[in-house]
Amino acid sequence: MQIYINSIQKAKDLEEAKARYVKLISAYAELKDYTFFNSKISQAQKQSLNLAQKSYEELFLPLKKGFNIALDEKGKELDSKDFSQLLDSKAVISFFIAGAYGFSENFLKNCDFTLSLSKLTLAHSLAKLVLLEQIYRGFCIIKKHPYHK
Repeated sequence: MQIYINSIQKAKDLEEAKARYVKLISAYAELKDYTFFNSKISQAQKQSLNLAQKSYEELFLPLKKGFNIALDEKGKELDSKDFSQLLDSKAVISFFIAGAYGFSENFLKNCDFTLSLSKLTLAHSLAKLVLLEQIYRGFCIIKKHPYHK
């Protein structure tokens, strides 16, 4: 199985905790974590919401592979067991985390699933860490590993 996490993000905090979950997940899947932030995104975010969202979409569209999940505050909230079912039996999953302005409705409707990690607004690095922990927990549920208990 392959998992891709693609995010618009400046900060590199929580790297040690993130590395721990990447290592744990590697027992179950090959995980590739890509972080993007470039001058085009920076300029678009300074100009308008629409341009910012368009810059995210242009960057992410070529990266859509397999089962595509966008993280969005208006997405569906799942418990860990239901989240594990999203992972189960998929060969490739791609997660997408937008920049500060979120995704356009067009991008969201063209993904296979829209997920909300919480009704709270989370920093990108923290959202990614929560996502990684839930991916690991999901595999533990699927494989009946005691971590989930």
